[in-house]
Amino acid sequence: MIYIVEDDVSVRDAIARMFESLELSCAAFADGESFLSDASPRIDDTVFVDLHLPGLAGSDLIEKVAALDEAPQIVAISGQPLWKITRDLPKITTTPVVRKPLKEQDLLVYV
Repeated sequence: MIYIVEDDVSVRDAIARMFESLELSCAAFADGESFLSDASPRIDDTVFVDLHLPGLAGSDLIEKVAALDEAPQIVAISGQPLWKITRDLPKITTTPVVRKPLKEQDLLVYV
């Protein structure tokens, strides 16, 4: 399962449509809170997380998901400059980051 946590509806829908067109199962969420309450990620899953979410910050969501007993693969996505990404991910530097504008091949590397 592929999870997408992205507040921009057009980006979220585009990513979901791309994965679905490849017959990959995915679920999309507008914020971290809805993801945490409705999703059940497992070790074989991938979670794409926008770093700049409303409410629970993307970096905080990444930390929560990474702390799960059977944590899935986590990939951060961001359109911010590299210095802001580095500032937002100080504790989780091993999390790969895909920069916006997103390209299909950049996302498919992780699924």
